[in-house]
Amino acid sequence: MLVLQGCDQRPVETMLERYSNRVANSLDSEAQLDLEGPLELPTYPRRRERIRPVTDLRQGLLEVLKLRHCQLIQLVAERNSSLGKVMPPSRQLVYEIQFLSRLNQCRQSLPSQTDKKLIQQLDEIYRIKKQSFEAALWNGIFTSEAMERNFSPSEPALPLEGDGGFSQSRQALEALNRVAELNNIVHNQAQWDEPDNLDQLEPHYQALSTLRYGSRWLRSLSLLTSTLNHTASVIEQRLRQRPLCYNQRATPAALIVKNVFNKYYAGELQPYMAKVDRHGQAWLSLNRRLLANFNHIPATMQQYQALMLTTESPFWQHYIEARNRHTQAWQQLLTQCNLMPNGGSSS
Repeated sequence: MLVLQGCDQRPVETMLERYSNRVANSLDSEAQLDLEGPLELPTYPRRRERIRPVTDLRQGLLEVLKLRHCQLIQLVAERNSSLGKVMPPSRQLVYEIQFLSRLNQCRQSLPSQTDKKLIQQLDEIYRIKKQSFEAALWNGIFTSEAMERNFSPSEPALPLEGDGGFSQSRQALEALNRVAELNNIVHNQAQWDEPDNLDQLEPHYQALSTLRYGSRWLRSLSLLTSTLNHTASVIEQRLRQRPLCYNQRATPAALIVKNVFNKYYAGELQPYMAKVDRHGQAWLSLNRRLLANFNHIPATMQQYQALMLTTESPFWQHYIEARNRHTQAWQQLLTQCNLMPNGGSSS
């Protein structure tokens, strides 16, 4: 129990509060930062708002697929089994890719003397499945439980040390991007092959589900934005009241402020902020690329993307504005006392 009580359950918030409150104390301000409150972030769209309808094959057309030379008997049987009917979206995604790929190979390899009616039926099946292929890809990625958990609002911030699952999450999004690129390939190329390692997609879904990097990164950036704005306000208020230094001569009070800057900003906050910033831009880019593979995106997902998932979004821009404001406040304060780091900045 003593060990548990000694563990900080919110290390990031503690670090941010310590930094901002140390700055306030050094400037004789009573404005203390408290990050206990809930974050006000837009919620990820509900599943029924993300799902896209997919056209089912008629029973008569399904019977055609029992032809052995199409190598689809086992695949269709698995899909129509009791387990196949409750496939998770990730497995449905693999099925749809394998189905369309093997059907296309069948069409391309049929002997010239094959019954014309059969060819017409296969062409009709391929047309239907190709027409709904984008929706099937979309559902396999964006209606999955893994994607929902990746945006769960209940996760803690990214840890102070390590990458917080960024590397594995990046690999997962890169894998899904490669799959989503099939949307353009299928619609623009007569011959194409299913990607390698389709059977290894599940670990990538698992990484998104368990690491939940997206949720943790969104929380981290929100906390940073609040901290930077709050601290900038404290510094700006002091600058409006009275100078910390006169004639650019550092006072004992100014040296205390500079020590806080070095120890708590440069030593703790800045490395964490740089990591969240750098990894976040890469993560946003991967999400943007993933969505760009689709021609039709449900309206709620378009809205969420515009609000949260690009570097032009209000969410990211509010962080950039807070970061710049914080930098300018420190520059004004340290310049007034001739204490600006040589060749450095507080960005």
